[in-house]
Amino acid sequence: MIGRLLALGVFAASLVYLANAWPLPLGTAARPGPGFYPMAVGVFGAAVTLGWVVSAFQQTPATVDRTVMDRPSRTRVSATCGLLVGFCLLLPWIGYPLAALLFTGLLLRGLGARWSAAAIVAAGSALGS
Repeated sequence: MIGRLLALGVFAASLVYLANAWPLPLGTAARPGPGFYPMAVGVFGAAVTLGWVVSAFQQTPATVDRTVMDRPSRTRVSATCGLLVGFCLLLPWIGYPLAALLFTGLLLRGLGARWSAAAIVAAGSALGS
């Protein structure tokens, strides 16, 4: 029940965000306006949370797992939070491309990717973004 309410609440919040982004001018892909990024984030958020709502309502309450997160999962969550803080702190000092490269590479490596795969994906995402 709590999972369903939480999913509905986050979905409602994403719709409110999307409604506030709607009046901003979008511009074009070549010259994005001030509403381009907020609209993209709002659409993405609404789509993801809609999937969460559907998933939450397809589960029966008996199949909801109420166990506490195990130690490896807590470690991964803590490492991700630490990497996000590090990214924010390093961003003004080393710039976006290098900070994004380090964040993505270390995050993927921490999630189990090989160093070579993490480096390739990190370089591609840093250059692409």
